[in-house]
Amino acid sequence: MLSVSCRQLLATIPPNSRNPLYLQHFTFPVIPAASAAVATQVHYAFPHQMLHPASAALIPGSSPASAPCQRELKYATQRLDETILTLQTVQNDMEESRKDLADTKATVGNLTAELRASTSPSSIGRLPSSCADLQVTGYKRSGLFSILGNNNRSSSIDSVYCDFTKSPNDTEFQVLMGSIDVKSRPTYFYVQKNNSFSSMGVPIPFEMARVNSGDDAIRDFDLANGTFTAPRSGTYYFAFTGLAEFPASVQFVYLEVRLLVNGLGVGTAHSSKSSATEYQFNQLALQSTLLLREGDRICLQITGMSDGVFLYDAPDIHHTHFSGFLLEEDFS
Repeated sequence: MLSVSCRQLLATIPPNSRNPLYLQHFTFPVIPAASAAVATQVHYAFPHQMLHPASAALIPGSSPASAPCQRELKYATQRLDETILTLQTVQNDMEESRKDLADTKATVGNLTAELRASTSPSSIGRLPSSCADLQVTGYKRSGLFSILGNNNRSSSIDSVYCDFTKSPNDTEFQVLMGSIDVKSRPTYFYVQKNNSFSSMGVPIPFEMARVNSGDDAIRDFDLANGTFTAPRSGTYYFAFTGLAEFPASVQFVYLEVRLLVNGLGVGTAHSSKSSATEYQFNQLALQSTLLLREGDRICLQITGMSDGVFLYDAPDIHHTHFSGFLLEEDFS
């Protein structure tokens, strides 16, 4: 900052309308050098303008006494020039910083979008059936996973080891460990008869259920109608055992019980006998493993019998019984 005496000296400079740079420039004589006979003129620029020789003019009444002010002005001008350069450097640095900040903001935006995409809920629209499907939905860490399997006839749940460090084309990318016994609901029944039965062509009814899956309103096996309705698609196992009562006869007598799916026979149990002396009892049995669709209906019917033959049973005896359960559910 200029001293008071220097500011007073500058205040004595009259306006110069012929010099358009007057308001931005001040000219003053340099302290005479020891070897110079005549003082030379120099000029220092203030903000917004650089040195302009045409605008030079001596400070009126300058004398060696004004030398301190001249030095002060020179130093102030130099400091001003340095400040201007510093400001320009800071401005350039700020511009570079602004560009860097814009680039950083764009990078952060892209990373945020990628993070949201990788962590947002995703779906392939179906149950995953491979490690590749799991990888698409966002799984990155290798480990044991459950997927929809395919055993050529039905789709069960398989346990596989997925090594996500391997390429999907690598044989070690997905390794089958085995099948998992997964059922969306338990399905089973075991029913028994309490009395003999001899009607042909109709489902054999049962009077007692030891176990019967389903809810209180609708059980999977209808005792009165003798019909099981598959609540889920999958592979089922069925077993029937009965006792045939044959009359004394020299002729051939028989009893035939058939397992039907939606009215079509899929298996038959048969028993026959001939005896002229007394009644005879023979056991008949049938086991079957079937692939069913949801809603399929299963029943037993007597499809052939001789006169006087019965499917025998009595209270608390239970020679005739029928059971079934879901082995493997099809999730396809």
